[in-house]
Amino acid sequence: MLEYDAQQRRMLIVSGIVAIVGALITGIGEFTFQFSPRGGYEGSEYLYFLDVSPARLTWGHFISVLAAPLYLVGYWHIAQMLRPVGRWLSTAVFGFGVYAFVIGDVWLGGRVNLALTVQAREAASDAVKPLFSTLLVELSAHNEPLINVVRVLVLIVSLLLIYGIVSGRSPYPRWLVAFTPIVVLIAVFLLYAMAPVLGVYVLPAAMNIAHVVFFAFSTWAATKIQVAGQ
Repeated sequence: MLEYDAQQRRMLIVSGIVAIVGALITGIGEFTFQFSPRGGYEGSEYLYFLDVSPARLTWGHFISVLAAPLYLVGYWHIAQMLRPVGRWLSTAVFGFGVYAFVIGDVWLGGRVNLALTVQAREAASDAVKPLFSTLLVELSAHNEPLINVVRVLVLIVSLLLIYGIVSGRSPYPRWLVAFTPIVVLIAVFLLYAMAPVLGVYVLPAAMNIAHVVFFAFSTWAATKIQVAGQ
């Protein structure tokens, strides 16, 4: 197995902490501008945005969009943890992960347009409501495909992670496959479907929760690495 020196282990721990903080802050921001106690996040009309105040929308938008780039540090951290498995795996996870969250940040930045359109339609006269509805459909058609790209890429990254973990050549214990991002993400969606009274609080930040969990376990695994020569 590839060995790490003391400085490399410190960098893994620090980058892991940065990743946890980045995913957590992004999740707080996303929750702030999307949460509705009534749920309905799956609705194509985005009516849950009617429960979001202008202050929540503004703060949540900027917090999430400005924090999301820290995911790139997180994927550098994961890539370095996978180096013992092979350069190709490390490079693939970093490449797919970085691309996913660059796209993800673009998606995040576009949510405010949907929210403002829904709220403007609610306040508009009946004569112009159809215009806002048409605009909402167009905005959605340019925003929703982006999150689907992110989900597919996170699935690919998670499958690569599972391969690397199961190989036994990385610092990760094999049981960590149960906490890879796609597994936690599926669990969050199942919770929302089966127990919406609880799921309504986690679905708005589902992707971030999945990554906070994995980044936390990954950072813990980094602290357990045996330094070469010790």
